Amino acid sequence: MLAVETAADRLRALLAAGRNSDGGWPYYAGRHSRLEPTAWALLATGDPGAVPLFQRWRTSEGLLVEPEIPRVNYAFNALAALALAAVQPASNGAGDAASIAKALLRHRGERVPEHPAIRQNPTLQGWSWIDGTFSWVEPTAWCMLAVKKLVRSTPDAAPRIDEAERVMRDRACVDGGWNYGNPEVYGKNLPAHVPPTAVGVLALQDRAGDAMVQQAVAFLGREATREGSTTALALSWLALSSVKASAEMIVAPLVARLSIAESMGNLAALAQMLYVLQLQERSAPPAAVIL
Repeated sequence: MLAVETAADRLRALLAAGRNSDGGWPYYAGRHSRLEPTAWALLATGDPGAVPLFQRWRTSEGLLVEPEIPRVNYAFNALAALALAAVQPASNGAGDAASIAKALLRHRGERVPEHPAIRQNPTLQGWSWIDGTFSWVEPTAWCMLAVKKLVRSTPDAAPRIDEAERVMRDRACVDGGWNYGNPEVYGKNLPAHVPPTAVGVLALQDRAGDAMVQQAVAFLGREATREGSTTALALSWLALSSVKASAEMIVAPLVARLSIAESMGNLAALAQMLYVLQLQERSAPPAAVIL
């Protein structure tokens, strides 16, 4: 098996080769720069050269909109804010991260009518992926995390955090963790999945002692390596580390994914892997995991 250091070196070379001349990264080399892979690559490389691109994508409302996809993706804006916060001390983009997080406070997912087939509280509003849609687990978790990390002390933050945490509690699956949307449909319990569960734990890392979070952590311990995708493994390592749970069992399967991830060519996934392996290389304490 490749050493962590060797895998990290290879990933750095892949990200360098896939970077666009505008300073950002596409999902796949040779295509337009996109928000999610650029944010993950910014976290992984720490290179503030992507900051001007994000600044060019800012709208008058303070959020980022990709020219090729002219609508706000709230989850990826939250991820971009977290990435910017990691590099801003070394860049000229001071304040961008907090400005994005404050702008996120103004958005709510749409309420949906109550339906007997679906177990959920339809009055609760977290965050949606895009305007005019339902409050999904992942965007709610990403946006809550950005608000907690970056603008928690602002007056509007506390009620939004409280409602987002109630959304997560309402959507928790019976066996621990989260599905992408609802925990039960037509009387059937839906299974949790690793990526939304990992993001949920990251968002609730300050509630690590809560039974709901502990159940989710236990789910990741059982299922992260079984689900096995690059993203599932990387997000699980970050989530477990953020609550000071052991993530060591994830490192070898993640390194073993390198050849598969390279052949698939998804630069967002490669950046996720690099971000984790670099933290692992440095034996970074959980406090260093900024997500």
